[in-house]
Amino acid sequence: MSARPFTFAELALLESHLLAERRYRDALLIRAGTQVGYRITELLTWSIGQVLTLAGEVAREVTVARALLKGGSGKKKRSIRSRRVVLNEKARAAIRDYIASLDYVPAPDEFLFKSREGGNRPLHRSQAHRILVQACEECGIDTARVSTHSLRKTFVRAVYDASGHDVIKTMKVVQHSSPVITARYLENTESELDDLVLGLAGAPAAPSLAVAF
Repeated sequence: MSARPFTFAELALLESHLLAERRYRDALLIRAGTQVGYRITELLTWSIGQVLTLAGEVAREVTVARALLKGGSGKKKRSIRSRRVVLNEKARAAIRDYIASLDYVPAPDEFLFKSREGGNRPLHRSQAHRILVQACEECGIDTARVSTHSLRKTFVRAVYDASGHDVIKTMKVVQHSSPVITARYLENTESELDDLVLGLAGAPAAPSLAVAF
């Protein structure tokens, strides 16, 4: 069964819980995953040097090299380009808060989502999955169909809504190869579908097709 996106209420609950627990890295994982839209394996490659400028300010954009993107080192790598994304203020604030919470000055080559198992190693995607599921359980959120891909799906849905439901613009933002793939990311709740049908009652009547002779 495919991963589902989070609701805004669920995200607010997760973030407030993690921040209250001072788990800034984990809160950043959720914020970056839903505000930037990188796949989890791409997100976990970020280093301090990628998100901070030489002046120590949080960068306004991040670029992940082609080799680190999905398909970037495979047979079709020539069709894959490095991916640049802008960081909105929510994402930048989360990065700023996390780095400020550290009791040392991290080196530029240190991974942003650093594993606590020792050495300069990033979280593995399985670790990120456990962090997300555990946080959901702690907040009483149903973990059925929750995975790290839920973060990217949440981002896709947010972009789609913000674009006025423009599939093509959404496809370009998330760099899908086809709008069909983007459409698969967009789920409708039962209440949304019910509202759509109920709304027909208030819609203007369709013009008559009768032809007078």
